[in-house]
Amino acid sequence: MKSVRAFERGFTLLELVVALVVLALSVAIASGGLGVLARAREREHQASAMLDAQIRARELLRAELARALPLDWGVLAEPRVAFLGTPDRVRFVNAPPEYRAHGSLDLWEFALVEEAGGRRLIARRAQLARDGSGFARLDAAEPVALAWFARPVRFAYWGRPKDEREPRWWSQWQRARRLPAAVRLAAEEGEPPELVVRLAIDWPRGCLTRRGGTACE
Repeated sequence: MKSVRAFERGFTLLELVVALVVLALSVAIASGGLGVLARAREREHQASAMLDAQIRARELLRAELARALPLDWGVLAEPRVAFLGTPDRVRFVNAPPEYRAHGSLDLWEFALVEEAGGRRLIARRAQLARDGSGFARLDAAEPVALAWFARPVRFAYWGRPKDEREPRWWSQWQRARRLPAAVRLAAEEGEPPELVVRLAIDWPRGCLTRRGGTACE
């Protein structure tokens, strides 16, 4: 009788040990699953935040670039519009909106810089000084990080920078006589464009200064 009770007690203890092991394994599996779920949610949150930042950056770029002004700040022998475009940077002049009016035009720069295996879009803004310094004031302006792109995006420019007969996309837009008709922020060739901004004015219509005592055309 005693041996049977001892056997029953030992069997119950074994069951308890097995139950504890199973419980520990269940807790470990559950903890691992929760960790995977938490990491997945964190990645989803980061991707959503990155997409939101890209959307806001594109909206700012579209709003400011669409209002670019075709100021001619070249010399008499070589008209030159106040616009500088490269694959990594675009600089232009526009008028501030009424809520930010300060009696001067704005210099803008949107630039792409290498960062963490992708490209960071940054913006700079400064007030235009009518002293012949051009875009130089932007070099001292504080950059504002707007968005990060995992793909190698770049700028391109549509139009006829000088006397070309047919418009097309250009990787550079420098020392041109007119603004481009559109600016594109896009990934590598073959990828769909991220953003295409149609400029409101794409021909010279104003002057920064007078030359020879007369206003330029």
